[in-house]
Amino acid sequence: MKRSPDFPSSKLSFRAILKLTILILIATIFLPSSSVRAQALKKVPFPFSPIGLNCLPWFVAKDARLSEKYGIDLDPIFVGASSALFQSMLSGAADMSGSGGPAIIANILSGGDIIHVTAMVPRFTQSVMVKPEIKKPEDMTGKKIGVSRLGTVTHFALQTALDGYGVKGVTILQMGGQPEAFAGLARGSVDGAVFSPPYNFQLKKQGYNELVSPNDLKKFTDFITNGIVARRSVVERDKDTVIRVIKVTAEAIKLIQTDKEYTKKVITKWMPMKDADLLDQAYVFASENYAKEGLVNEGALRSMVKQMVQSSLIDSKAAASTPITAYYDNRYVEEVKRSGFFDQLWR
Repeated sequence: MKRSPDFPSSKLSFRAILKLTILILIATIFLPSSSVRAQALKKVPFPFSPIGLNCLPWFVAKDARLSEKYGIDLDPIFVGASSALFQSMLSGAADMSGSGGPAIIANILSGGDIIHVTAMVPRFTQSVMVKPEIKKPEDMTGKKIGVSRLGTVTHFALQTALDGYGVKGVTILQMGGQPEAFAGLARGSVDGAVFSPPYNFQLKKQGYNELVSPNDLKKFTDFITNGIVARRSVVERDKDTVIRVIKVTAEAIKLIQTDKEYTKKVITKWMPMKDADLLDQAYVFASENYAKEGLVNEGALRSMVKQMVQSSLIDSKAAASTPITAYYDNRYVEEVKRSGFFDQLWR
């Protein structure tokens, strides 16, 4: 049977289809796959505060693009005060953030649902830095000491030091932030202030006295300086994303501990340091102060609640009627742990 010249050969059609299929497969495999991956990544805005070493794992995660292997695009965004950070979360702009400390407790007692998911920095990392002539904690009596804001981690660090050493008669001033406190100490408007790394390292090198160190504060109480916090109502519906963020953070901490030179490059990118000695100090801090798993210590939360009541920062009756489990949920870290992820990562 002769084929009509107007009707294409079935053999030729098969070849054409086969050729087109192969071309599509080649394009799928070899053409810019990064754009395909980028479209598939889930954007995860991640506000944090302040810019400092306590947030370094998320800077490393961003710089090394670690989140991409977990199908998300973790995007650290600096937000100044914890109040502004939490407001952005409660408004729906972000579901998770890098934060911690007393702000979580105040949020819950005021009707919010932002909880601790991990305790990445499960201790105080702050120092009380003072003028050189102030030699011992008791010398703070009658002096003006700055904190960022009342009810923040810096305020808690100072109050812990004052209570621990039995110091009275100190005027506590709100400075607004670490740069403002740095400037205030330099011009003499305060006699001292509470600083996180790397500011405390810089001040020590300039001759100021580290009156109370993080190790001193650790003797007095447990604390949670930083970690992953999230809206309970959101993460209960989207467990998968918070688990991915936990894994990304853990992998960043592993990279920090195993790649000194790369970590130092990230530190200088986010926190410009020209002094090699300060940079080495910053790296030592970074390699020693992050939790490998990040389970939230209930005792630390109890200590914070107690101190907030004593400082009249929260209502004592509301605090007494609120279970400690209202402030955290370890289920997500525990699930990651049961999966063997941490064992595999740190072996």
